[in-house]
Formats: sequence, C-alpha cells, structure tokens
Amino acid sequence: MEKLILDYTYADISPKWEDLREEFLREKDNLPFVKTLKEDWLSLIRSRLEGFSAKHLVVVGIGGSSLGAEALLRALLPVSFNSRGRRIFFFDNVDPERTAELAELVEPENTAFIIISKSGNTTETLANFLILYRKFPWKERYMVITGGGFLKEFARKEGFLTFPVPDYLPGRYSVLSPVGLVPFYLEGIEIEEIMQGAEEGLSLSGRPLYQNPALLSASAIFQNYQAGRNILVNLVYSEHLYPLGFWYRQLFSESLGKDGKGQTPVLDLGSVDQHSKLQLYLDGPDDKVYLFWRVRNFRKDENIDCQEGLEFCGKPLSHIIYSMALSTERALHESGRPTLAFELPKIKPRFLGQFITVLQSQVWFISKMQGVYPFDQPGVERMKRIAREYIKGKFPSDRRTT
Repeated sequence: MEKLILDYTYADISPKWEDLREEFLREKDNLPFVKTLKEDWLSLIRSRLEGFSAKHLVVVGIGGSSLGAEALLRALLPVSFNSRGRRIFFFDNVDPERTAELAELVEPENTAFIIISKSGNTTETLANFLILYRKFPWKERYMVITGGGFLKEFARKEGFLTFPVPDYLPGRYSVLSPVGLVPFYLEGIEIEEIMQGAEEGLSLSGRPLYQNPALLSASAIFQNYQAGRNILVNLVYSEHLYPLGFWYRQLFSESLGKDGKGQTPVLDLGSVDQHSKLQLYLDGPDDKVYLFWRVRNFRKDENIDCQEGLEFCGKPLSHIIYSMALSTERALHESGRPTLAFELPKIKPRFLGQFITVLQSQVWFISKMQGVYPFDQPGVERMKRIAREYIKGKFPSDRRTT
C-alpha cells in the first residue's frame, strides 16, 4: 500500500509506550474522530443536495468549523482557484475591513452560503452570517451545519437546508463530518478517496510501534517534552500542505494544553522560513523539537535552465525544495536538535485522509502520555464567558495605558 511514512532517522524513540497501541485498539471505536467515519455522511449529503448547484462557495465558520475544510480545499485546488472564475471565500475572523471587502466580491445568485458552528452560538460566525444575510437574503442559497443553539433555530424559522454536527464530535475533530464534507462535495472533491485514506490512517495507527507513524511521532514528541523541549516546530515544505498546519496547530493546542501541561506548536513554511528563523533554531536555545512535513512527488514541476557554475543546473524545483528539507534536517541534527519527518507520497485525497487520522491518533497518544483529556477545551469556554460581558459593553475600568 502506498502510504504516508514517518522518517525518524534523527529521532530517539523509546519503546516504553508500545502498550498504548493495545489501548488504542480497545478504545478506537469510541473515539470521536473514529465514530464520525462510521456515519453514512455521504448518503445524507447527496440526498439533501440533490439538484443543488453553485458556482461559488462562501464558508462562514471559525476554528474547527473552518480550518479543516479550508486546509483540504487549499491542498487539492490550484493556488489560483479564486482567479479562474470559480471562487471560495472563508469568512472566519471578524476584522471589519476584511469582512466588508470580501462581501463586495460575493455574487449571491451563483453562491452557496455554508454557515458552520457546532454550538450554534459562536459569536464571530453569527456576526459574519447576519451581515451576509442582510446583504444577500436569498434563503434558498443558504445551508447551516450545526448542533443546536441560535443558528439551528434561525435555520428552522428561515427554512434553510441543514446538516447535523454530532454531540460527541468536538469541532477540531469534525473535518470528516458534514463540517468538511459538505464543502468538499460542492467542490467536487473525491470524498470516497478521503474516507478510504482516513480508514487506512487508523489502520496504520494500530500497528506495532516501528510501523506506526502516529505512535512513533507521539513518542518522540513527548520524550522531548519531558526533556524540557516545550516548543514543537512544524516545518511544512509545500505551499499546498501549509494550510493544514493551521488545522493541526488547533488540534494539538486545544487537545493537549491543559493542567499546566503541553507544548506550543509553531508553524513554518519551507523553504521560506529557513531565511528568517533557521539561525535561531540551529544556534539558539535547545528548547524545541522539529517536525518536518515533506511531499515526495509534486503534481506539477518546472526544470531550471542551465547556467554555467550553478549546482542546480537542469534540476527540477521539486528536487530543490526536497533537498532543502533534507539538508535542514541534517543541519539541525548536527547541532544536536531532535527532528522527525512525515512524508506524503503525493498531495491526493487518499493521502490527506491518511494524514488527518494519523495526526488525530498522534494527539490521542500524546494525551495519554501527558495524562490529559483531549476532547474538551475548558480554558476557551472561560474566555467566551468574559467575551460575552465585554461585547455587552462591560469593559474593565482598571486598564493601564500610556
């Protein structure tokens, strides 16, 4: 089987966590990111969207309601997808200038508006949605993906098309539910291939330690955390794969940052960020572990023209970027920095599906090593309560300013 691999050439791996594989196999069917794969989401989506078509997509959501769908769409579609007639806009942040400028580009008569919030009460999502609905009150163009709250009731009253988000599924684990699958379906992405890959990723995560990229990477990351390396640097050597790093950053942070524990994930783009951060990584404090994301075969490539004296004469760009990744790993190793690397054979729906569930399984393994529960976010809920008070105008009076 052609598959995702983990290169642990420069990583020290302890076999002490081998028993976690057995626990994973026992608990697997009850894990939220596994349960969603057992649902027949594709049949539901096909039946509810029968006869529906749209040239453009507007996706309104934030965090887990947006990052996964955006990551896979940006991975699989051309870089220039928004300049070739068919457009996708993601309304996530509530920056007023950005929202206003994006809204000016919307063509409502040809657009599907997809509003996503598991709780149905997410402030930023509701704010952007209500602005868009005031500007473009075309009921038949809207669909809502939610588990309840204001949004579910509003959708019922307005007669919007709706899809569920199961109670058992935290937002950051929901990309392989209607949250991600509805946008994929409307864009013609091969959902069956993604789901096949997701199942294969789970199979890899149940293998013995040295055949198991999820458990191997979890062991190396946690071992370095115990050694005082509190920062996980993700170096992504693919522009198309880079947005998936934002999804992983949330998955890792919200699942593991609890009870005074957890590493801080950092996201870098190779080879661009070698030219701004690598000096720090090589000769600065040894408080980081480095996780590379590589692609072995690119879908498109360009050869470099020959000029006398250049070592890359006639080489393809894919060779240059792959060499940059390998040489950076080697340099970090020679500086005594721990590294490991995921490598995808190619950016295709099946391999992205594998990668999604391998990363979800990896985070579950680390949660067991740390002793934290990976499926809640109590700190975030505290912030939301404070935000509601501030939004009502109850600002604190004790601010100190210059």
